[in-house]
Amino acid sequence: MLSVDYFKPRGPGHIYSYLRSCTIAGMSSSEVGHSSHVQNDYKNRVTLFVYYGMRLLVLLAIGLFLWRHEWASAVSTTLIFLLMFVPSILKERYRVYLPFAIDFSMVLFIFLTFFLGAVGRFYDRIPLWDKFLHFQSGLLFGASGFVLLYILNEQKGFKQPLNLSPGFVAFFAITFSLSIGAVWEMFEFAGDAYFSQHITNYSAWQASNSDTMFDLIADGTGALIVSIMGYFWMHRYKRIPFTPRFLQRFGPKPRK
Repeated sequence: MLSVDYFKPRGPGHIYSYLRSCTIAGMSSSEVGHSSHVQNDYKNRVTLFVYYGMRLLVLLAIGLFLWRHEWASAVSTTLIFLLMFVPSILKERYRVYLPFAIDFSMVLFIFLTFFLGAVGRFYDRIPLWDKFLHFQSGLLFGASGFVLLYILNEQKGFKQPLNLSPGFVAFFAITFSLSIGAVWEMFEFAGDAYFSQHITNYSAWQASNSDTMFDLIADGTGALIVSIMGYFWMHRYKRIPFTPRFLQRFGPKPRK
């Protein structure tokens, strides 16, 4: 059973975390039961329709490419289809704490980036599509930075929970998101360096150094927005955001 996080202030600007799975003072039994299922918050007919609809569209695209004998597109689309199952595998097989909202965002990011962006050529057809996706990834990985600290703090191997300031947690979320963005840019650079020498009329991912810097700026802007929100959340509620108690507050209310 997933522990419920609870934070108490310990000096100005610091939060002392301690985790427990028993009944929380001031919460009814129905609320405690609800908090144990917060990973499924925002999972409703609409979100599930979009969630599985994206996978269905990718699957239909695979069939279309096979019917047209476009083997390269079929293979790349199949890889995208498999990649969309990674969040579910992490959550179900390895028991990684992954709220449905972040799971949905990850699948959506894969769909927009690799399927619509690369296969559907939205990068060429829609202006600033690339920058929009980098901004979205900044939001997603910034929130993931908060979740990563929560996961580390919940590990049973720690004899004492982490004692972190809101400023440090927010800074970590920004740097975590930017590091993912930087690794992606290095991947693009390596891909351009290799494929430009082996493929005729290869269209580079990175048009220039300016393009790379604007990508990182878009990443950082998304991460900064999430980190500022998380910083003020921690100051007010003394809890790390994007964790069970956060989703309980902003997710669907338990039925009475």
